[in-house]
Amino acid sequence: MKTKRIKSAIPIYGCAALWLLLGLVCPGMLLKLWFLLVAVALSAGVYFALSKLFPGREVEVRDRANSGDRNIDALIEEGRKQLDNLKAANAAIPEADISQKLERMTKAGEQILQVLEKDTSQAQAVRRFMNYYLPTADKLMANYRLMRETKNPGENIERAMKAVENSLGMIADAFEKQFDNLYKDRTLDVETDIDVLETMMASDGLTDLGGAQAKRQ
Repeated sequence: MKTKRIKSAIPIYGCAALWLLLGLVCPGMLLKLWFLLVAVALSAGVYFALSKLFPGREVEVRDRANSGDRNIDALIEEGRKQLDNLKAANAAIPEADISQKLERMTKAGEQILQVLEKDTSQAQAVRRFMNYYLPTADKLMANYRLMRETKNPGENIERAMKAVENSLGMIADAFEKQFDNLYKDRTLDVETDIDVLETMMASDGLTDLGGAQAKRQ
């Protein structure tokens, strides 16, 4: 993520208002060169002053996915949109318990997309997450927000809302487990390398294998 400043339109509107005012008050003067030069100088001053008063705002801009595979990039971009929807739902819902679960979901989801962008070989491992789990979570929260906005909700709506609330913890657990599973093979490789290293060093009399293994346990 990087930040980008978006300029305010107010300075431009201010300059336009100045020229409109000059045209209404003294339209004939606009035909004189010296008056045009004064008007231009006034416009520059108004633009500068308003730019200081209204500098605009900074927004976070996310670089587009660049995994090297166009299909996976498109998949990642769609996943990001769905995570953005979950973040928007989180911002609109005040309950701390629901917010905490949505934060867990979005954090794990972002981590999964980061892994996929760096290692496209993980596409099969996250296929169901990308094609079903994440879109379904997005859909559930979209419906939940609509139901929350319903005035005088009936029994069916309240029951459906409660069902969504009860499922959020399970979904957050699943998202985190999916991310953790992406490192399963790498973890096994690390443990295997350590075991082989310890065995070889012990056979060469460079370490106490029993002591090292005891420390690991």
